[in-house]
Amino acid sequence: MLINNKADINKCTYTEESPLFIVCQEGHTEIVQMLINNKADINKCNDTGSSALINSCVKGYTEIVQMLINNKADINKCTYTREPPLFIACPKGHSEIVQMLMNNRADINKCTYTRSSPLFIACQEGHTKIAQMLINNKADRNKCNDTGASPLINSCVKGYTEIVQMLINNKADISKCTDTGESGLFIACQKGHTEIVHLLINKKADMNTCTDTGTSPLFIACQEGHSEILNMLLNNKADIDKCNDEEISPLHIAC
Repeated sequence: MLINNKADINKCTYTEESPLFIVCQEGHTEIVQMLINNKADINKCNDTGSSALINSCVKGYTEIVQMLINNKADINKCTYTREPPLFIACPKGHSEIVQMLMNNRADINKCTYTRSSPLFIACQEGHTKIAQMLINNKADRNKCNDTGASPLINSCVKGYTEIVQMLINNKADISKCTDTGESGLFIACQKGHTEIVHLLINKKADMNTCTDTGTSPLFIACQEGHSEILNMLLNNKADIDKCNDEEISPLHIAC
């Protein structure tokens, strides 16, 4: 009735939320189609830069996402923090939407203002299926965020063994370090992720690569009390006497 009586279809709230934006948020598919049919501005954003498409990706409304894409929604339009729809869908685990966006040529390596990529965030949240989908579509396995952390390092932090194995199988750089010199092996040793340490050692990760403070994987394993990891490193000839920048050895820290 309101549309038939010439209601302004793009009139926004004080936070710049249009009628289309709001119905996408609530998942009202039929009303979304009605607004689109009456020429609602499909790419209009609210005051944080979120579009109707981004809102639908957050909520996981697959049918609405498809409708918006079919009607020329900007598939790479970002929020003010430079988060595109693909990045938004990945941490939520919406694999069907991720596939839909990739099928419609979403930029698979488009990063946020912290330089976090869709693959980075999928690995961080442990979404193995989505990580594999992104890798299959040529996502950059070694793209780092603004701290120098790669998808592999992110997976080592969280202890996602299956994702670490997947990244290794797809030639992720296991020697890559953060801006403070922390390698995937170092982080796995610090966190006590024994299986990941085993995987990385088997792939010839450097057991003596130190952080910016001179701390080695063996040193951090001693400090954190991870005896199984310590034995694994020693059995693979890690440098037992390697000291940090303060000349403290693994033996000192163990004592």
